[in-house]
Amino acid sequence: MQPIDVLTDREEQILVAVASGRTNSEIADEFHITLSTVKTHIASLMAKLSARNRVEIAMWAYETNRVRNGSRR
Repeated sequence: MQPIDVLTDREEQILVAVASGRTNSEIADEFHITLSTVKTHIASLMAKLSARNRVEIAMWAYETNRVRNGSRR
């Protein structure tokens, strides 16, 4: 799975949060954004990574060394 477009800084942050197991609500609280904005970022990640779900987003994050095993930031 390779991204079609470069990820934005915010998408990278959301990517790491998703891969770390955070819920949409936790991500919204952490980054002081709305739940709707979190969903928009996740949808954008899914499109750019050709991912079908959050698990595939997380797998890509680990495969590309954006997150290490056991890290929960």
